[in-house]
Amino acid sequence: MNKPYKPGSSPRPGKFDSDKGPPKQLPMPKTITYYRDGKLAPELMDKEAEAMAQRLAQVTTTQLRRFYEDVLNLRQRLPLEPQKAEAVFEELRADFKMLKAKAVYAYKRNEKDLPGEFLQFFIDHVHSVENARDFEAFCKHFQAVVAFHKFYGKGRSA
Repeated sequence: MNKPYKPGSSPRPGKFDSDKGPPKQLPMPKTITYYRDGKLAPELMDKEAEAMAQRLAQVTTTQLRRFYEDVLNLRQRLPLEPQKAEAVFEELRADFKMLKAKAVYAYKRNEKDLPGEFLQFFIDHVHSVENARDFEAFCKHFQAVVAFHKFYGKGRSA
């Protein structure tokens, strides 16, 4: 005899309730510090960018450039005047936050080809960028990563 369905319960309790494993979780974000003493941190353009490019060496240039193109498209929408850039960045914030979702999707779609550092990179930076000034620093850092990646990365496209 079947038990009546109760809202909030599964119609087949054993089928859905017990088959759940631990919930999936994204990696915790690490805060990136873009400025030191009011100036752009030079290591972001040099040592840290080179180290990230080395960790992303297995990522194809095409895969990395797709994300870089998204960032450049957002950057082009910002005006040059700093006071106007902040207001425009607030309008772009949701589009910028989408980078994290796109990275999660790309990572899950190509786990064997994309290292965890790829996903962590976007999680960290989306978490850390709070305003247009931070976004500009992120853009420069990402540009440096892409440049170093040209040396360390895979030559083939995908």
